[in-house]
Amino acid sequence: MNRNIIDGLRDTQGVLGKAAIRSILPYGDAFLFVDSVSELTESNVVAQYNIPESSELINAHFKHVSMMPGVLMGEALAQAGIVLLHYRSEFEEETDVIASTVNQMRFKSPALPGDTLEAHVSIKAINRLGARLTGKSYVNGREVLSATFDLTFIKRKNLIEHISQHVTR
Repeated sequence: MNRNIIDGLRDTQGVLGKAAIRSILPYGDAFLFVDSVSELTESNVVAQYNIPESSELINAHFKHVSMMPGVLMGEALAQAGIVLLHYRSEFEEETDVIASTVNQMRFKSPALPGDTLEAHVSIKAINRLGARLTGKSYVNGREVLSATFDLTFIKRKNLIEHISQHVTR
């Protein structure tokens, strides 16, 4: 997907809604942690995720208290970064963007069911193999997570081939 296609998915306010996000990110609804993108430039993205009041993942995290698992808050940050990289990069063929390194992830405060998690991600460096990004997530202006992470570009056919070599059924 390229910038022109993504720009064509924006609504009249310039927002990418859930349907647009579904067409950019290769995930099913159960693993989609971006509901909308309110800002998207060549170097920055601001994305939102409305944490459901109840979900199998949240309900299974702690039996005695409901909160979004920190690793899923990190996943939401990475998914926002993937949207940014699809907007920024011109891929010659179907390409997936996968996490390769996570550095300095810091969980600062919980995100609770009913909260809106807002991810702010910027590109620090980019080349033909991938990118280093930095980001912070907020709930009501309160920082809940910060991280620096690397995402790698991989042709979809190569990813499928690589995974199939590791299947031992």
